[in-house]
Amino acid sequence: MISKETFEDKYSSMPPKRRQVLEAVVAGKTDKEIKDKVLGVDNNNTVRKHISNLYKDFGIEADGYNCRWELVKIVNTYKPELVADKVLEKYELPSSLPRADQEIYIERPPIEARCYQEIVKPGALIRIKAPQGMGKSLLIRKIIAHGAKQGYGQVYLNMDGLDFTNLDRFLKSFCLQVGKKLKLPNQLQTYWDDSFFSSVDNCTTYFEEYLLDSVESPLLLCLHDLDRVFQYQEIAEGFLPLLRSWHESGKFDDSWKKLRLVVAHATEIYIDLDLNKSPFNVGLPIDLLEFDAQQVKRFAESYGLMLSVDSVSQLMAMVGGHPYLLSQAFDYLKNHQEVENTLDTLLAEAPKESGIYRSHLYLLLTSIEDHPQLVEAVNLLVSKPNPVRLDAKITRKLESMGLVERHGNDCSLRCNLYRQYFSDRIFAKREQGVGSRE
Repeated sequence: MISKETFEDKYSSMPPKRRQVLEAVVAGKTDKEIKDKVLGVDNNNTVRKHISNLYKDFGIEADGYNCRWELVKIVNTYKPELVADKVLEKYELPSSLPRADQEIYIERPPIEARCYQEIVKPGALIRIKAPQGMGKSLLIRKIIAHGAKQGYGQVYLNMDGLDFTNLDRFLKSFCLQVGKKLKLPNQLQTYWDDSFFSSVDNCTTYFEEYLLDSVESPLLLCLHDLDRVFQYQEIAEGFLPLLRSWHESGKFDDSWKKLRLVVAHATEIYIDLDLNKSPFNVGLPIDLLEFDAQQVKRFAESYGLMLSVDSVSQLMAMVGGHPYLLSQAFDYLKNHQEVENTLDTLLAEAPKESGIYRSHLYLLLTSIEDHPQLVEAVNLLVSKPNPVRLDAKITRKLESMGLVERHGNDCSLRCNLYRQYFSDRIFAKREQGVGSRE
């Protein structure tokens, strides 16, 4: 099997359509669904060509049925949140969630204790907000593991796997996905009445009278990447108040007391929503911050690395306490001797496309270059040594990408790695363009 570094490199740099096909395959979509709904083409050969290229990307020999199994196995190893339970069952692979206990996890006291205390309360709602790569998935898995010890039912749902065609199809797919993970049959025909009730009413009925009634113990429902909903006004205006109403019902209704909600998102909601209907001003808010120096040292030790205080300081001067960026560095260092010398080289190359962060940086760059407003914002951030004030929507977008951190109403680039890289790739390029016009 390919290494984690190779997987990350291939996954982050592959063409968008091919990545969509990969994610659709491991989400359990059929070739016809991929052809019609993902690619929007008429020819099955287009799907087969993308899948064939995926085999080549990940070094899989094309030998029929086993190829899909190998592809799912690789994704389940390095990006398990993408793989649907039904796909794991089909190929007889272990669920990704129990494996969380074996992953490297650095505690951020008192966050974990607060979550464990909250989740045992009837009708609980925990809101986890953090940019990409900050450890939302691992914290969710810790909460799920704690819920399992209490005997709770558990459902982990990545919102990206739902149908966003319209509110009705979204809520139906939401109900079906939760039901499938609870191993319950589809009962939409029984509980969904389009003649007299709205989709929101029907969804509530399906949960209250069927899903929650079918489980004896409390149900821990974890919704990851809730940001996906923010992109669809109609769906957000229906679904988000629905979560709020379920949480409020849990204060007095025995059925809804059984539901314990955990939602994770990368940024604040950026659509208009009545404060009295928003789920983002109730429940327990959890903001995942970067690691401090002691946590970074423990993180390194979990990789078998004994870094000096000076080495930790040097590394944090480049990438801060960002869990994902640190994990990439530690993954690299643990496979090389003379760590201190290797760290010097790693840091020198880090902001360059010859360094270990090349795929990560290039992916950020391409995401920014698609939007002129983001390019202008990053140019401004690079050119100013102090935090600056950007348009609120731009700040939220950059924050969700993990590029900036807030300072009140202002923001700055999250770490020196980003400042150096974008100074060379965007700011210097712009300055050269200005000079040539003059």
